[in-house]
Amino acid sequence: MQSQPVLKTKEKEIVLKAVDSLGRRVTAADVAAKTGLPVLVAQAELNKVAAETGGHMEVAATGDVAYKFDPGFQNAYLAKGVARFFQVAGKKVFDIAYFLLRISFGIMLILSVLAVLFIFIAIMIYGNKGGNNDRDDYGGSFHFGFFDYLILRDLLNWGVYSASSSYGNQQQRRQRKSNFLFDCFSFLFGDGNPNADIEERKWSLIANSIRDHGGVVTAEQLAPYTGSEPTNEDAVLPVLVRFDGKPEVTEEGSIIYSFPSMQVSATTASSHASAPFLKENRWPFVGPQAGNLVMVYVLAGFNFLGTWWLFLQPGLRELWPILLPLVTYGTLFVAIPLTRKLVLDTINKRITERNGKRSTYAEMLKAPSAELSKKLGAANQLRMGTRSIKAGDIVYTTEESNLDQESADQLIEFDKKLKEGRSKDEFDASP
Repeated sequence: MQSQPVLKTKEKEIVLKAVDSLGRRVTAADVAAKTGLPVLVAQAELNKVAAETGGHMEVAATGDVAYKFDPGFQNAYLAKGVARFFQVAGKKVFDIAYFLLRISFGIMLILSVLAVLFIFIAIMIYGNKGGNNDRDDYGGSFHFGFFDYLILRDLLNWGVYSASSSYGNQQQRRQRKSNFLFDCFSFLFGDGNPNADIEERKWSLIANSIRDHGGVVTAEQLAPYTGSEPTNEDAVLPVLVRFDGKPEVTEEGSIIYSFPSMQVSATTASSHASAPFLKENRWPFVGPQAGNLVMVYVLAGFNFLGTWWLFLQPGLRELWPILLPLVTYGTLFVAIPLTRKLVLDTINKRITERNGKRSTYAEMLKAPSAELSKKLGAANQLRMGTRSIKAGDIVYTTEESNLDQESADQLIEFDKKLKEGRSKDEFDASP
């Protein structure tokens, strides 16, 4: 019976996407391999989703359980209510506030540049009038001369010259769309963490590695994904907990790990590890969605130099209440990206080191030592086949009524055989 729809949690949203992409007929192991979620979490979320969307459970003769969902099963979560309204409204308010925050830095930069230009123009006009009237009483020390004009002209034209020469060909080749206001935000703060999904990718790769090796792996085979030393058996403990595994000792005294729960599947979709090791992405200064930052560099540089030049003029001390906020903003607009660049260099250096370690661990598996070869061979001998839950294997499903599927006596017999722990072959051979 379908229960009252409730709001989606983060884990539930992940499970919903996985179920839909896998064809709406899955096991907990399928979802764990697709998303990297712990098997027990995937199992619990599947139970909730099935109860809330009218899903069905299918029990195979082996006792394994698959979940089947109708097309459009996610629509059960589209029911509107007070909580849903505030959730959607809150998200829209946040999106609007974040949008205004992103464009505010570019707007402030433009206003600051315009203020500097206005002061420059006012000084030029005042200086010319003062020169014609032989006045030099403007603070007693400030003069806007010919060389100052040349410096200002070169500063204003630098961006035009550089953009038309060194960057002209690149602009013709790339033809990238750019939004100046968003580019200012990217210049200051970047475009987010490129490894925000690193945990999900790690666990998904580990789960698929377990399946690729028949549900039996060693610490060395997991090291390219965990990043821990291949000889560190303790690093496997989180994997055991997450994917319902257990350690075993071979005749040679080596430790291997088996994951029977991960070998149950109800989908024909393949989700194998796409990489021999977990590779972290380096943090770029700006993301690929950012456009060409030449104009940002030009205005930021002009604003920085212009505000400081005005601030250091002895004859403009009366304007310090205006110039102090301008020079502060201009300095921060340059200092923040510079500091961020230095921090990113350190972060990227560590990422490169971690990628190098995991790559080395993966290479070790291609040319293993004699001792490692024996260990991998022992694990390979204990490989388990994938138990696929096919339509013909189903002996019970919540999609139909009990009377339409089996008689009461057959269900009782089936339950009795499950409790006795009889094998599938014995069950198939029984009348």
